[in-house]
Amino acid sequence: MTADKPIKANKHVKKQLPKEMEKYKFPKGKSANPKGRPKKEKCIPDILNRLTDEVVEIDGVKITKRDLILAGVVAKAIDGDQWSIQFIADRTEGKPFITQNINLNDSESPFELWKSKIDDTK
Repeated sequence: MTADKPIKANKHVKKQLPKEMEKYKFPKGKSANPKGRPKKEKCIPDILNRLTDEVVEIDGVKITKRDLILAGVVAKAIDGDQWSIQFIADRTEGKPFITQNINLNDSESPFELWKSKIDDTK
């Protein structure tokens, strides 16, 4: 090596602990976190998924509660219930993406425009 090139440390060399620290090192094969990662908090979607994944038996047929609920929504849609029809359409076709162009005059604030739109609907 020449004197003008810096000597680079080898990245693959394992650092050694000082001898007095060896007694504090974890023994091989033992985890530093024996209880593992803590469980996440319960949230509403997790609870609903757990409850609706349960299987029930109706007239000898096994069905999940989720399938039973959705069958009820489909039955109501067939009877003409608008909410049920919209619910099914939104989840099969997707909700439509709506954009609105708003032109503001120099004198109008967005709040005044919003208020006038609300007043127009009354």
